[in-house]
Amino acid sequence: MLIRYSRNPIQQFKGIFWFNRGAVLFFLIWSALVYTLHHQYSIAMDIPVIPVTILGGALAIFLGFRNNSAYDRWWEARKIWGAIVNTSRHIGTQIIAYVDDKEDQNRMVYRHIGWVHALNMHLRKNMDLGQLQPYLKDDLLKLLESARNVPVQILHRQGCEFTIAMRKGQITEFQHNMLMQNIYDLYTHQGQAERIKNTIFPFYYNYFTRIFLWLFIILLPCALVESMNWLIIPISVAINFIFYILNKSGEVTEDPFENRAADIPMTTLTRTIEIDLLQQIEAEDIPESFSPLRTSYDAEYQL
Repeated sequence: MLIRYSRNPIQQFKGIFWFNRGAVLFFLIWSALVYTLHHQYSIAMDIPVIPVTILGGALAIFLGFRNNSAYDRWWEARKIWGAIVNTSRHIGTQIIAYVDDKEDQNRMVYRHIGWVHALNMHLRKNMDLGQLQPYLKDDLLKLLESARNVPVQILHRQGCEFTIAMRKGQITEFQHNMLMQNIYDLYTHQGQAERIKNTIFPFYYNYFTRIFLWLFIILLPCALVESMNWLIIPISVAINFIFYILNKSGEVTEDPFENRAADIPMTTLTRTIEIDLLQQIEAEDIPESFSPLRTSYDAEYQL
């Protein structure tokens, strides 16, 4: 689903603060505690600034690499779904142009729409065959009950039907080759998406980034407490929050198929493909496009 964020800077700040209020509260309490212990109770909490500066530099390098890599994964996923949209439109046009029988056209087009919905659910690991009933015949749904990879089996059945149509003389060998090329492309797009889904981000980047981040958060007020007096409270909260939100932005971007606000809008793209193909076969009941959702303070997985 597409998410529309407020363009009001004040609303943006309020939303970001609200969804990270726990971390901000911790930064505030810890920096205030360091200041109180050092200046009010004369407990030595100060440490040299240089080691913290070096740690901050190392942390910035890890965050920069991690966020760049996470965005590369997100952008690759978006390109894959862009290719799925284009290939879907192409295969719909080919089916209508090559296959004369209207019933066969509709069955093949609806089967492809079912594949797109199945791929959406497959990548989000929430497969529900009941949602495929409007698009697939009962015999195919029965076979899919035992399938480990539902989208693959739907494409397999689609390819088999293209071959049967060629053998019956309903399409030529050249047309069959063109249709099978699209099946190959769809297999490729699905495999690319599954590679992103099933390849976890290297553990040591996540682990050491998290370790460096919290070590920096703990040490920063101690490095500033002697020279900045009470100003360490707002300054350390602001600096820690910047590093924290950079880390979190990488975490929510590196997995683009988790049904979160920052993910690829697969549901919207799936509906777009469905509308385009149904209009190609001149279907009567065409669903409405999804409108972008506005964020609210009780939404999940916000930055």
